[in-house]
Amino acid sequence: MVQKKKSKWDGKSRVSTNLYRKNFEEIFKKGVVNTETTLGDLTEVLKEQDELKESYKQSLQNKKEREDNESKS
Repeated sequence: MVQKKKSKWDGKSRVSTNLYRKNFEEIFKKGVVNTETTLGDLTEVLKEQDELKESYKQSLQNKKEREDNESKS
């Protein structure tokens, strides 16, 4: 017995309610920074990213040193 494939979702199968529209706009609205974001918040995020980059670099350096020590032994 051969079964037919389901039709692909067309993106219009659910009803758009006001709550759905509100949540959609909140998630996908245009613009990177909303009105509640301050310069201090952005500075803090950039600082965290820099710290993570430095931590990652240190981790890679430690791994390389560990591998070098293992190959010498």
